[in-house]
Amino acid sequence: MEGTVIYIKLNKSQLEYRDSDGQKGSSITTHAKHDQKITWKLDKCSGISEITGVKIKGDLGIINGKPRKIDFNQWEVYSSGEGEDEGELSYTVDIIKCKNLKEEIADTKELKDPDRPRVRVP
Repeated sequence: MEGTVIYIKLNKSQLEYRDSDGQKGSSITTHAKHDQKITWKLDKCSGISEITGVKIKGDLGIINGKPRKIDFNQWEVYSSGEGEDEGELSYTVDIIKCKNLKEEIADTKELKDPDRPRVRVP
């Protein structure tokens, strides 16, 4: 079973995403296939010490359940099976920034995501 990985890092007080298909930016649309694992993971030198949550909104029928924590740096969910729903959902990622990060950020609530990134199946 193949999977889709969405890497996360801080860039100038804003979350930036990069997926396994090569898309990159503050708001991306990741295309996942049916019966596929979708993983949110910290990028190298991300400036983030932990992912504390992944909140989803939209066509919830395209995934099986809610994203779940695997480790401090990784959350995952599986997309729906063949012949099941198709659609799109948006998500937000809650994080704890690294304590030694020189960038000035008061807390996660002040991070700005202009347009929520999305996952599309298929």
